Amino acid sequence: MASTRTDEKPTAEKTAGKTGRAPASGASRGLSGESIPYAPADERDRNAVVVRCGAVGIVANVALAVAKAAIGFASNSLAIVLDAVNSLTDAVSSVVTIVGVKLAARPADREHPMGYGRVEYLSALLVAAAVFATGIVTLRDSILKILHPTLSAYDWVAVVVIVLSIAVKVWLGLYTRGKARETRSDALDASGVDALFDALVTGATLVGIAVTMLWHVTIDGWVSALISLVVAKSGWDMLRSIVSEILGERIDPKLARGLRAEIASFPPVIGAHDLFLDSFGPNEMIGSVHLEVPANMTAMEIDTLSRKISDRVYREHNIILTCGVYGADPEDPEWKKFNDSIRAEVMAHEGVLSMHGLYVDHDHDRVVFDVVRDFSVTDVEAFKGRIVDDLEKRHPDYTFTVHVDVDYAE
Repeated sequence: MASTRTDEKPTAEKTAGKTGRAPASGASRGLSGESIPYAPADERDRNAVVVRCGAVGIVANVALAVAKAAIGFASNSLAIVLDAVNSLTDAVSSVVTIVGVKLAARPADREHPMGYGRVEYLSALLVAAAVFATGIVTLRDSILKILHPTLSAYDWVAVVVIVLSIAVKVWLGLYTRGKARETRSDALDASGVDALFDALVTGATLVGIAVTMLWHVTIDGWVSALISLVVAKSGWDMLRSIVSEILGERIDPKLARGLRAEIASFPPVIGAHDLFLDSFGPNEMIGSVHLEVPANMTAMEIDTLSRKISDRVYREHNIILTCGVYGADPEDPEWKKFNDSIRAEVMAHEGVLSMHGLYVDHDHDRVVFDVVRDFSVTDVEAFKGRIVDDLEKRHPDYTFTVHVDVDYAE
């Protein structure tokens, strides 16, 4: 049914400052009451953490690249030289992450009124692509090494450098992923996963060195090929995950249920429906919801109520929420009758997930309501027609108008 909408954004938007974006809200009280880790309280703090973590990655990877390149050329080991190139690629990935965060922090402007938060998704995409490319390139070189095996002249200096490299990569991966969870940064998380898989790649090199030094045979081509496949798969999985986020994923069911329950707890709200949320960056969400309220509420009462709800949702969950309205009349006997009887009749139809927004127009003997369909319903008009035909046969004194909503968060 048509809804009266209040488009007032929460007071929090006025505090977005020069960035034009909603600041992160620190440790958030979870929907079930527990404390949920959030980004640092100020967006600038979050960006500083990401940049600092990226800088650590650059320094560590450049140092490793120089050390491994020197050992690789000295021992005539293609595996170690390729490992050095891999570390250098990781340093470039860290640069991409830092640039992405800096671009994402740009103030909103006329062309991009919601800011540049989604740039971080693009930087994460580049890092994931680098991981995938590393796996493919090292797989190719591993196959060449299997076809044309050669012994390298390793010494204990090479062993020490490789062992230290593994230790540094493991530490860097754990450190980066920890900061990624703290800041909700996909780019940092991708870099952290990349570092841990790099430790595996370098571990394969170490195994090859050990076998060569002890038995004068080479197996590092086979070991490297196996690890390369694992790294390539990891990169592919990260690419799929990030692309899915860019396309827009379903709302977390726990978040959706909690938000609807929280909104419905505001008197005199009867129900909260049609919740829709969209992400404009790792820590920014904007959305809308329909409030089912008594039809006799005044415009001023609705305005006050919607502002209270929008402000609460922003403070507690860092979500800018717009409220629309369904008018209901629980005191009307006809409304009660239809709400009870029609609900059971409508829910009996295949593909119906829920029903809401019931309105009885006594002047025209018309009943209006919304149904939420499952995505398995492909012919929406036929689906709606079946429901209307069934109801009009059961209740011939009324006409029925059904609006079909999409299952965004059921």
